[in-house]
Amino acid sequence: MTASNRNASPISTAARLSAACLLLFVLGCSDADQTNKAAGNPAVAAPPVSQAAAAAPAEVAAGKQALEAGDYEEAVDRFTRAIVASEKTETPSANAEAAQVYFDRGVAYLKMGFPDTAAQDFSTAINLAPHDGAAFEQRARANVALGDAYKSLRDATQAIRLTPNNAGAYHIRGVVYLNRGEFDRATADLQQAIDQNPALLDEVRPQLVEALADWAEQLAANGDSATAAEKLARARELDPTFVAEETVIVVEKPAVEQTVAKPVLDEAEKSYVLGREHQAEQAYDQAIIEYTKAIALRPDFHNAYLRRGETLLALGFPDTALEDLKRAVNRGAESAEPYRLQAQAHMAMKNPHRAALSATDALHADPTDAATYALRGEAYLQLENWDRAIADLNEAIRRDSKLREALKDDLEKALKGRAMTAQGKSADGGRSPG
Repeated sequence: MTASNRNASPISTAARLSAACLLLFVLGCSDADQTNKAAGNPAVAAPPVSQAAAAAPAEVAAGKQALEAGDYEEAVDRFTRAIVASEKTETPSANAEAAQVYFDRGVAYLKMGFPDTAAQDFSTAINLAPHDGAAFEQRARANVALGDAYKSLRDATQAIRLTPNNAGAYHIRGVVYLNRGEFDRATADLQQAIDQNPALLDEVRPQLVEALADWAEQLAANGDSATAAEKLARARELDPTFVAEETVIVVEKPAVEQTVAKPVLDEAEKSYVLGREHQAEQAYDQAIIEYTKAIALRPDFHNAYLRRGETLLALGFPDTALEDLKRAVNRGAESAEPYRLQAQAHMAMKNPHRAALSATDALHADPTDAATYALRGEAYLQLENWDRAIADLNEAIRRDSKLREALKDDLEKALKGRAMTAQGKSADGGRSPG
C-alpha cells in the first residue's frame, strides 16, 4: 500500500475517517447497490425465470428480507436453500434472476467478513449474467478485502465499462489508486464517484481530500508548486481544517530548504539518531518526541515516520501507528518493513483481512522473509482459511527452521481445521438427497 494518511497532528482525525470509510466501503454494500442490481442491466434482453427463484420463491424472499434487516447468517442460509432447491430440479439457465440469488448471497458473505466465499458467489453471478456491472463492482470490493489490487482494478474497470454511471465502482477504483500512490487517478475517480452519486459525498470526501493533499505534496516535491497550490485549494474547499495544517508544511518547507538547508538536515538526522537510541532503551515517549522533531525539520523523512510508527505500535496504539507507517511508504520507504509492521498493526486491531493484505505487500518487497510468512499464516488462521494458513506456516518453517516450535500449535490448529472441514463436506456429500 502506498496511500499516505495524516500524521499524529490535528490532521489525523481526517485520516482516521478515511481509514474507516475504506473499511466500510470494502465490507459494505449500500441499499442502492442492491436496488440497482435487482433492476438488472437494461442493455440485456429480458431473461427467462430463474430456476433458483422458481424452485424456492419463499426462501429467496426470506433471504432478501434477512439481508435488508442485517441478519446476514440467516440470509446466507435462505439463499443457500434456494440454490440447493434449484439444483434438485434442473440446471439453472443463465439469466439475471438466477444471478441475483448468488449476488445477494455474496453480499451477505461480504458483510459477514468472508470475501473469499463472496468472490466465488459474485463470479457465479457473472457467469450467469456477464453483462451486469453490479456483480463486477461487488467482486472488486471482495478483492480489495483479499488484498488483490490488480483484480480489484480489473473488476471495477469492467463495472464502469458496463455501467458508466456506477458511482460505487469509481469509489472502489479510486481507493485502490489512492492506496497505490497514484494520486492523480485516485482524485479523478473519487471525484467521479461524487459526481455520479452526490449522496456519497460524506463517505468519499476524506479520501478525496487525502488524495488531493498527497498529490499536492508529490507535485511540490517535483517542483510544480503552482499545480500543487491548485490541488490544495480544491482540498480546502472540501475540508478547510484538514488542509490548513498541510498548507503550513507546504509553505514553510521551501523557506527552510533555501535558508538553512544543511543545518536543518543535520538537526533532523540528530533527532532521528536520538530517537533510535531511546527506542532501543524502550524509552518510547522520548523516542516519539525525537522522531516528531525530525519530521518537523524534514517532512519527507520516511525513516522517522517508520520508526515513530514502530514505536507507537510498541506502545499499543496500532491505529495511530498505521498512519505513520503508510506515510513512510508514501515518502519513499521501499523495504518490506513498513508493510510488515502495517500487518502487525492490523492484527492488533483484530483485522486479519487487512493484515493478510499488508503481509502480501511485504512479501512482494521481500519474498524471503520467514517472519512475514508466519504473520500472514496467522492472519489466514484467524480467517479459517486453512489451506493458505498451512501453506504460509510451512513456508515460514522451511525458510527458518527455528520457527518450527513457535509455529507448531498454529500449524496443528490449521491442519485440524482443514480436516474437520473436509469431514463435514464428506458427510454432506454422503447424505441422501431425501
